[in-house]
Amino acid sequence: MAKSAKADPGRASTGKNASAKAKAVAQDDPEPKAAPESDPDPVLVYIAQVVLKARKKMGLTQLQLSRKAGCNSTAVFMVETARQNMTIKSLMQLAAALDLQIGDLFPRTAPGMTAKLKELAEALSDSGGRIAIQLRTIERIVGELNEEAASTVHQR
Repeated sequence: MAKSAKADPGRASTGKNASAKAKAVAQDDPEPKAAPESDPDPVLVYIAQVVLKARKKMGLTQLQLSRKAGCNSTAVFMVETARQNMTIKSLMQLAAALDLQIGDLFPRTAPGMTAKLKELAEALSDSGGRIAIQLRTIERIVGELNEEAASTVHQR
């Protein structure tokens, strides 16, 4: 009689048996599922945009910038794609290599605030147009009422 392939759930696996089970699980799911990518941090996105724009303006490749900044080209790639949160020291070196101040790498307002301010400005500009039309309509009606009232007074 063959032994059951299932182990006793109350018993811990050890040694070769545990290794064999790990291999069996790996064979059932040969490609482990990657963790879903979350949206990158808005500050990292801002830094990425500043670094990329400054590098291109200087006509440097990622490799040239990395050598000038004293880091590897992978680090420059990771920064430019908002995938790496660098140390302050590394950001200082990167800024210096790009002829920037460290503060130039950071947004002046919170990124979420900027988007909200833009949305508010758009809403106000849209409202302003509608309000102007409504005011003109009110002014026209008031003018017509004034003319009608004046003509009624003159007819008496």
